Amino acid sequence: MSPPGGTLRVLCLFTQVYANGGIQRFNQTLLNACETLHLQCDALSLNDTQNSIAQRPKRPGLSVFGFSGDRIGFTLAVVRALLRHRYDRVIVGHINLLTLCVMVATPLPWRRPIVLLVAHGIEVWSGIGWRRRLALSHVDRILCVSRYTRQRILEQVQDLAAQRLELFPNAIADTWGVAAAATAASPPARRFILSVTRLERSDRYKGIVPVIESLSMLDDATMHYCIVGQGNDLDFLQQVAGRCGVRDRVHFLDRMSDADLIELYRQCTAFVLPSANEGFGIVFLEAMYFGAPVIAAAEKGALDVVQDQETGLLVRFGDAVAIKNAIERLQGEPELRDRLRTAGRASVTNRGEFTFTRFTERCAQALELAESGRA
Repeated sequence: MSPPGGTLRVLCLFTQVYANGGIQRFNQTLLNACETLHLQCDALSLNDTQNSIAQRPKRPGLSVFGFSGDRIGFTLAVVRALLRHRYDRVIVGHINLLTLCVMVATPLPWRRPIVLLVAHGIEVWSGIGWRRRLALSHVDRILCVSRYTRQRILEQVQDLAAQRLELFPNAIADTWGVAAAATAASPPARRFILSVTRLERSDRYKGIVPVIESLSMLDDATMHYCIVGQGNDLDFLQQVAGRCGVRDRVHFLDRMSDADLIELYRQCTAFVLPSANEGFGIVFLEAMYFGAPVIAAAEKGALDVVQDQETGLLVRFGDAVAIKNAIERLQGEPELRDRLRTAGRASVTNRGEFTFTRFTERCAQALELAESGRA
């Protein structure tokens, strides 16, 4: 991995690292991989605060700087970093940051670093206009977290060489939540299904409404539904639960400790998130890691994570009846439930496809391939 004369030096440009969310989890895993590979890594994060960063343990070879949403300060820092330091690689964690990066790096061919872009989901599924197409032409590798994301980019930018877009799925570390699990609370006494997601009006594609509707259809009227998340759509979802006659069985939970969340994963009858627009779905991996059978929608990035009848059950988006049937299958077929749990956990442990070990190997390969790809 190391070039002649020293350790590979990497600059990472992120929207945010230390917060909950799929992109943030990805960025954390990426920094962990850079540390494992013994890279010298500087990370600039637009929305993290210096206070949140200071609470994290310092790690050798890794420096993270936050700008609390200050776009001007972030922009100046990116310019200074690229002009003052000779980076071997720049990893751009979001397409919104790409134009700035290539504007600074491209005019300096004698010291231009190899540029890699991480493409997650909705941010690249549409709206790639001429400015972004121009910026993409200066990227050496595009790391796509799912096949759907890769497909959508190629459909919009048809002159982009397909070999420059590499499949680069997310992962979960084998040690995720171990410390928290040691202090986990007692499991709930009642049976329940679980969702963990944002509850914003703009995120109704997550499919919470049809899950509430499916709860009202279950033959088992003792089943409850726990929804972990925050957002401005809470009142609407409570109204849906009331209209369906299950308000007393739908529980909205926020500010959960990791320990309590882990215990919910472990004890739920099923983890249900039939979302229409997942770029990948790190939350599916978390559920699998702690043994929750998964029900997802047969849509977009989720198809790369959940294999129907193997590591979970897939349903049609918005189909409350199909969700009901999937929940009842998991209730009534213990062999199926155990098989899905075993296969799901195997994909996120040992050398499964979505382990940190495999993620780190992909990271090392992508950095090396980027160098040969520019030749």
